[in-house]
Amino acid sequence: MIDEIIGINIRSVLVIGIGGGGDVVGSTITYSLAINEDKNAVLGAVLWERYVNDIVPGPIRIQELKNAEAIGNYLAIVNGDTYAVREGKHVIPQIANVLSVIKDDGLGISISGSVNNVAKELSDYVNKYGIDVIGIDVGGDVLALGNEDGLYSPLTDSYSVAVLSKVQEITGVPTILGITGPGVDGELDRDYVLTRISQLASKGAFLGAYGPTRDDLAILEDILNRAITEASALVFKAARGHYGNVSIRGNTRYVRLDISSSITYYLDLKKAMNDLPLANLIINAKDPWDAMKILNSRGVMTELNFEEEVYRYYRTRLKIPSPEETYLMIKEIKGRLRSQSQLVDR
Repeated sequence: MIDEIIGINIRSVLVIGIGGGGDVVGSTITYSLAINEDKNAVLGAVLWERYVNDIVPGPIRIQELKNAEAIGNYLAIVNGDTYAVREGKHVIPQIANVLSVIKDDGLGISISGSVNNVAKELSDYVNKYGIDVIGIDVGGDVLALGNEDGLYSPLTDSYSVAVLSKVQEITGVPTILGITGPGVDGELDRDYVLTRISQLASKGAFLGAYGPTRDDLAILEDILNRAITEASALVFKAARGHYGNVSIRGNTRYVRLDISSSITYYLDLKKAMNDLPLANLIINAKDPWDAMKILNSRGVMTELNFEEEVYRYYRTRLKIPSPEETYLMIKEIKGRLRSQSQLVDR
């Protein structure tokens, strides 16, 4: 099946959780698919953790990693014992928790540099090992247009897609975008994500879909005993038959689950790219902070805006804000950015 998705007979595939944090957990479904079809598979992840695991804003840098083998400024071979030290605190990336269960090494990707520089290093890795690439976004906010009410963390996955688009240009290898569990991250509504996938399918971008098997779910269950993730946990819950609304983010958001919430939908990135406006806006960003400014100028809030606000709160009060407080922060930031954007447009 994975040969049909990518469109060629492949030997090796790199499966990357592109949204940071727990996306690598949902990515293991596609990783397992590749392994079960006798492919050489590498599990990768963008090294950017949510504030509940890492209070320091922005992506983890390769230089902050311990028990990892750096292979450049933005890539490192990581394992189940890898951790980062950020402002004196130990941070365990979710990919390390996953690798400790599947007993393998993986690829950590830091998007702390420019889109071009990160893409160049990743392209060198892809060329060296003759590997094809599948980037997985859990939830599907990578498909956002930017004006959606529930959207608040589009930067990591859009930045990663911009990198993957450049990798495809440089290497010519097939690059696939996977959407696992439409709507499970509580940002874009499930039906809206499915509508966006349908729109892309009408342009020839849809490549297929895959739902987890019992063996996939057994592995996923073991991983969820270690990893910190709400969205990928809902993929598992949906596959186990849960139907109806589920609260996440401290009861500040609700997700509608059914069996379709366990499915991964695969898209041809080259054919989809023109319809991913946020990734195109930041295609030449110098770093995530530059990307944040670009998106903010269009009235789009990012997780980096939010993380910086949470960090200021933490430094002042020596505790992380409650879910209710973070919800109010998000509303305030979104309102401020929209007002500023409207003033610029006048």
